[in-house]
Amino acid sequence: MLLTLNSLHWDNYNEAIVKSQKQVFDKFEIPITYSKGNVRHDAWMDYICRNIDADVYFFVDADCVILNREIFDASLEYVLRNNTFLGTAQASNHIYPYSHIFAAPAFFMITRDCYRALGSPSFCMTQRSDVAEEVSYVAEEKAWPYRAIYPTRFDDVPVEGVWRLGNYGFYGIGTLFGSSIYHLYQSRLDRNVDLFQRRCEQILAGEFDISTMYDSLAEFQGEIVKWQPPVSKTT
Repeated sequence: MLLTLNSLHWDNYNEAIVKSQKQVFDKFEIPITYSKGNVRHDAWMDYICRNIDADVYFFVDADCVILNREIFDASLEYVLRNNTFLGTAQASNHIYPYSHIFAAPAFFMITRDCYRALGSPSFCMTQRSDVAEEVSYVAEEKAWPYRAIYPTRFDDVPVEGVWRLGNYGFYGIGTLFGSSIYHLYQSRLDRNVDLFQRRCEQILAGEFDISTMYDSLAEFQGEIVKWQPPVSKTT
């Protein structure tokens, strides 16, 4: 079986994040191939899937890590057994209908046969899709089952308020998906970089602490929930 494991970051990206991530994946003996360049994330994913020979394609954002080897192995076993794809659950709160939950590219795995059976859909953004969301839309239209791994907890509230995940719950800065995948988000902010480094240090030490994290299924009130969907225009 050919497996390609890929992560992209731009020239001006904080190398401390990449270093911390690599240490975590090295700990679990998962060799990530890093691409560095000022290219669009979605176009880069298209290129990998359309030009690299592999049975399974794995993508991970530079600010995303795993807490254990088991989640990677289980994800690989799932996509191979079901000839499908999976990713962390996300909703594009800025794109109508504002509640579509899809398999996001932060931690994303797809078989070559599934990708081709779906018609080699582009990962590029469209009027209805964020990066990689179109793959989920196409799968839904073809009644092709796939998996989105839902959030359980998150560290901090974004400036704009917690992010809604459809009718499920919430996520934010430093979200834990399936209790095993940690995605920072907004890694351009220094305070978030420090948070990511601390979390990676905890993973390396086997001491990841969820005691201070928000529950993704909790009810949030007041200032913590600021985002509202745009008012639909009628014609």
